[in-house]
Amino acid sequence: MRSAHLSEGAHGQGAQVAMEFEAIASETEDAKSSVAFYEIISYPADYTLEVLHSKSRHQDLLIPRFQRGFVWTHVQASRLIESFLMGLPVPGIFLYKERSQKNLVVDGQQRLQSVFSFFEEELPDGRVFYLKGVNKRWEGKSWPQLGEDDQLRLKDCVLRATVVQQVHPHDMTSVYHLFERLNTGGTTLTPQEVRNCVYHGPFNDFIIELNTDPGWRHILGSPTPDKRMRDIELIVRLLSLAEDYKGYAKPMKDFMSGFMKRHQWSTDNAPFHSTFHKAVPSVLRCLGERPFHVRKGLNAAVLDSVMVAFATADAEPPSNIKTRYKQLLRHDRYAQAITSGTTDVEAVMDRIELATRILFA
Repeated sequence: MRSAHLSEGAHGQGAQVAMEFEAIASETEDAKSSVAFYEIISYPADYTLEVLHSKSRHQDLLIPRFQRGFVWTHVQASRLIESFLMGLPVPGIFLYKERSQKNLVVDGQQRLQSVFSFFEEELPDGRVFYLKGVNKRWEGKSWPQLGEDDQLRLKDCVLRATVVQQVHPHDMTSVYHLFERLNTGGTTLTPQEVRNCVYHGPFNDFIIELNTDPGWRHILGSPTPDKRMRDIELIVRLLSLAEDYKGYAKPMKDFMSGFMKRHQWSTDNAPFHSTFHKAVPSVLRCLGERPFHVRKGLNAAVLDSVMVAFATADAEPPSNIKTRYKQLLRHDRYAQAITSGTTDVEAVMDRIELATRILFA
């Protein structure tokens, strides 16, 4: 199955070890924050199945897989094809038109993957796709085995799409709310899962590759990538703040999304590679494994401030860095900035500047 996005299996192999985060109300509120109003246009478009398949093959139609991947059974996929062949109505799909004119599939990926897989004679799991559990006229037949009239009928079948395009503001933030409110299998997507789709491209691939770094995995205390991409979001948080924490504006979710948007098509990521690989081995060497599990679970605010301090410091870490780190965690203002209002501008500035001064001054 062709897709511009990583499926769950591509995030990591082997048994998953769930990442545990310290529960902080301000972090939860920030992740749920939303822009109040949008100017959006939407219109219907009737595409034949052949045209949709062609768009997919040319990467003009992008199907985000997220963790669910293809979850329909062989029979479910077969019965969809049967519905088209019988001329029965099939629910439409939702597409989000990017400014590049490419379309993201917001709702309908199971239907589209079923159709494309049948044309390509292979289910997403690699099995041969022949029709199963359908009318005996088509039972057991694959795409080449259909009669010419059935092939033409299927290629010419129309699937209605509702195409949505954001006019104002001049970004793509509304796609968050479309993904969250339409059918996503009953699981609300994390902001980074949506960024993985919306800001697909070389920079997103670069971030995903950084997430496999062994030193980074030791810092997180989890050997395999997180299924919900929360570890990847921590990298985005680190790099965006290291780039320009003085330009930070609340909410954190939109600040990180803006960072991903600016660098979406960047292929020269040497500065970010340098930032990451300056901070990670130094933190691991100086503070050891799981240094940001200061209470119960990983504290994202401690991680962003300390790692930004390590990434931007002009000097080598002092010999008493562990003692300084303990002093930092005991500092009253720092403790406030990592536990309450952690995405407020003042809290972000305060904790990064305190971490920089106490650890490296």
